[in-house]
Parts: sequence; C-alpha cells; structure tokens
Amino acid sequence: MTFHYIEGKLEYAMLFDQKDMFDRWSTVLLLEGDQMKQAKKLGLKINQLEDKFDGSPYVSLKTTMPPKMYDADNNVYDGPTRLATGTEATVKLTQKPYDNKFGKGVTTYIDSVKITNPVAWIPPTDDEFQSASDTEF
Repeated sequence: MTFHYIEGKLEYAMLFDQKDMFDRWSTVLLLEGDQMKQAKKLGLKINQLEDKFDGSPYVSLKTTMPPKMYDADNNVYDGPTRLATGTEATVKLTQKPYDNKFGKGVTTYIDSVKITNPVAWIPPTDDEFQSASDTEF
C-alpha cells in the first residue's frame, strides 16, 4: 500500500455526514498545472468535458471509510461541512494493488483530505430561489 498526494478544487464534496448515491464518501477534484501530471503518474482516470466544470480536467475520488479531515494547519478540520465550488484541498490517496479472478490493477481510495481554503455552501434563501424562478428565458 502506498500514499500519494494530489491537490485542486473540490466539487460535489460528500466527505462528511452525507454520502453519494453509491453509499461512499466521494468528491470530484479539479486539476490544474502539474497536478495533471501527478494524476497521470498515479494512473487516475482524468475526465474533461466541455459542459462540466467549465471544461476543467478532473478526477473522481472515493472511499468506503470516512476520510480523516484536516485544516490548513494539520489540525482536525472543524470548518463548514457543506462545501461550495472553489474549496481548495490536498487529498492523500491510498493505492492498493489487486490481483483476483476479475483481473489485475490498482485501487485508489481517499485516505484523508486537508481543506486549505474552505468555501461554505450557503443554500439560497426563499427570496433568491423565487427571483431565480421568475427569470424569463
């Protein structure tokens, strides 16, 4: 088992009390610069679609165990747990090789996440929601 680090901006961060539809803790990590090389080196599947995340490259990360969460000073994270677009983080990944009847490969899991710049998600108020629904197209 080996550990690796990758950093970027979180999207769909389900890392606290809410899990994804597959009952896992997960997030999407938007990549920039040399983090693309790091993701390729780790054998991660890099996605890039024009209509998602403004065309930014990204990786989908997951785990079946709750990840350890830290703040920028390496203390236990106690900030907002509903995170919005723009939250910056470094993700520590565990990679474990497998060889079974289904094939050979490497499984990647989230081990821990260091939230270096949290952006709290604030749900729209009823007034904001109403004014958005009144917009004509």
